[in-house]
Amino acid sequence: MTKAQSATVHPRGGQRVVPVLAAAAVRNRLLQLVPARELAVILQAADRVELKPRQVLHHWRLPMDYVYFVESGLVSVSAKVDDGRFIEAWLIGAEGMVGAPYLLAPDDTSPPHRRVVQVGGMALRIRTTAFTAIMENLPALREVLLRYINVVLLQTSQAGACNSLHSVKQRLARWLLLAERALDSPELPLTHAVLAQLLGVRRASVSEGLDAFEREGGIVNARAAITITDQAMLEKAVCSCFGLIQREYDRQIGGFCSRHAGETR
Repeated sequence: MTKAQSATVHPRGGQRVVPVLAAAAVRNRLLQLVPARELAVILQAADRVELKPRQVLHHWRLPMDYVYFVESGLVSVSAKVDDGRFIEAWLIGAEGMVGAPYLLAPDDTSPPHRRVVQVGGMALRIRTTAFTAIMENLPALREVLLRYINVVLLQTSQAGACNSLHSVKQRLARWLLLAERALDSPELPLTHAVLAQLLGVRRASVSEGLDAFEREGGIVNARAAITITDQAMLEKAVCSCFGLIQREYDRQIGGFCSRHAGETR
């Protein structure tokens, strides 16, 4: 282990990050934006933990014990539509935070979404009680997270409109492109069944869409894995919702960068 990667084992599990040594190794894009002084406080309160596929980070209608700054992997946030059935509302990768709504309502003991790891990875985990305590003294992080919540609001409302008006193929292209950006990788270790569950459609519909994309040269479709080989092809197939979501992220986070240029490190 190099000096920049040094960490200590924490008794609750995971690794307690050493602030001064680990700052340069932080891979979450939101945390990369905050000043070094604030980042040191965050890392002091954080554990670096593994995210395992199908792990439930937050259960529907149960209190949040932790928030997670994803460094790698992919987490879906799902809304309950009936008994035992959930549909994807938004996605979180290294560009975001799992549990951001906690910032708006820390006393909410019954959050209405479920958060599940779809692709394994790593995250910085902070207990919500500690998160509440440190947020009062971290104005830059608070601004970043509020801007990120604006993006989430746009993404969820846009997804609702998209699900109502656009074809399964267009929605599938949107999901694949969002997942690629969240993972920062063209390799998506996802099954047809998972995609069907997230989109709220039949598995056969997902398979038909993926087969069409493969024939058009946009993806390679293997067992339990999809590789995007031609992003431009998918961008032609996708509806305008994908571009609207990405532009809002760039506008909100870019706006923060413009205001705080030169402060982060």
